[in-house]
Amino acid sequence: MVDPKHQAMKLNELASPCQQAAHHLPLGPDRATVAEKNRRLSRDTFNELFAEGRLDLLSPLAPVTSTGNWPTLVESARIAARVCPSTGWMLALVGGHGSIARRIPPACIDQLYNDGPRQLFASASTSIDSLMAFEPEGIRVDGRWRFSSGIEDATWLMINAPCPTHPEAAHTPRFLVLIATSEVEKLESWDSCGMAATGSHDVLTRSLLVPHDRVFALHKIFAQNPLSLACDYIDRVPLVPYLTTSIIGPILGCAEGALAAFVAAFDGSLSVNDPRVAEQAAHSAAQLFGAQLLYESLIKRLHEAGVNDQVLDTQELLQLKRDRAYLAAQCVQAVHRLVERLGASFVVGGNLLQRHWRDIQTMAAHRDVAWSETMQCSGEALLQPCTSNAPKN
Repeated sequence: MVDPKHQAMKLNELASPCQQAAHHLPLGPDRATVAEKNRRLSRDTFNELFAEGRLDLLSPLAPVTSTGNWPTLVESARIAARVCPSTGWMLALVGGHGSIARRIPPACIDQLYNDGPRQLFASASTSIDSLMAFEPEGIRVDGRWRFSSGIEDATWLMINAPCPTHPEAAHTPRFLVLIATSEVEKLESWDSCGMAATGSHDVLTRSLLVPHDRVFALHKIFAQNPLSLACDYIDRVPLVPYLTTSIIGPILGCAEGALAAFVAAFDGSLSVNDPRVAEQAAHSAAQLFGAQLLYESLIKRLHEAGVNDQVLDTQELLQLKRDRAYLAAQCVQAVHRLVERLGASFVVGGNLLQRHWRDIQTMAAHRDVAWSETMQCSGEALLQPCTSNAPKN
C-alpha cells in the first residue's frame, strides 16, 4: 500500500506533465472558430493531438508512468477546453475510451492496431431500435446508435447493449461489441448549437455480423482486476468511476475560458467602472474558484483510490456523483451570470463567450452530471435513518 502522505506528494507532481500539455495542445481561437463552423475538429488538430500523445494517454500504447495517466488526461482536457471545449471533450471522452481497449485480450488489441498505432475509439448509446442477436458465427448488430462523438474521425466504434438470445445472457446484462467504423453508416444527425465540433452523429448498423472475438461481457471488462500486472492503476480498478468523471475536465475548462473571454471583452468599449460588472465578475470568479477546489478533490479521491487499489464503497460513489453534478451546475451558473451581464450586443454567433455558453449547456446535459436523479439519490442516502441497518427484534 502507498503511504497517503507520499501519495499526496505524487499527486502534486502531476502538475509537470499537465503544464507541458498547456504548451503543446494545438489550440487557438481561430482554429476553434473554424471547428465550430465545420462541425468537426480539423485533421491538423487530430494530427497534433496524436503526435503529442494526448489522445493516447489511456490507450494500450500509452507510456508507462509511476503515477498513472488518468489525471493528466483530465487536466489536458481542461486546458484544451479553455479555448476549444470540443477539443477538450474529444480528449476526455473519446481519448478516455482507450482505457476500455487496453482491457480486452491481447489478440483483439492486435486486431485493433493492425493498421497502425493511430486508432481512435468512439462510442454510441442505444436507441429504441438498437438490437443485438446471437448467432453461431458472431453477434448480429442492427439499428440506430446515438451520440457518437468523434465518429467522423474514429477508426473503431464501441457499443454495448443486452443480447437476450446469447447463451450467457442470464449472467451478462450487457455485451460490449467492437466494430470498425468503415462498417457502419454515419448519419448527419448532430445539429446541436453547443459542442458542434464534436460531430456527435448517430450511426446505423444494418444487420452487421461481428465475430465473437470482438464481443465481451461488459461487466467483466469494467470490473476490478487486482491480479493485473500492469503498472497503471487504470487496468486494475473498477473503470466506471474514472470514465464518468473525466468530463469534469472540459466542463471546468469551458467555464474558465468563458471567464477569460468576459475579462477580455473590456477593451475600452465598455465601462469597467460599472460596479455591477465588477460584482458579477467577482461572483463568477469566486464560484469557479470553488469549482476548481471541488475538481481537485474529485481527481485526488479517484487517483489515490487507484494507486492504493481501493474500491469506492456505495457512499463514496454517491458523493462522487453528487460532487460531479454540483461542479457542473456551478460552472453553468457562473457562465450564465457573465452572459447576462454583457447584454444583447454580445449575443452573436461568433462571440467567444457565447460559444462557451452554448458549449457548457450541452456538456452539463450529459447523464454523468445529471442533477435531479443524482441529488435525489444522494439526499435519500443522507436522510436515511442511521437505525435502518440495525438488527430487528
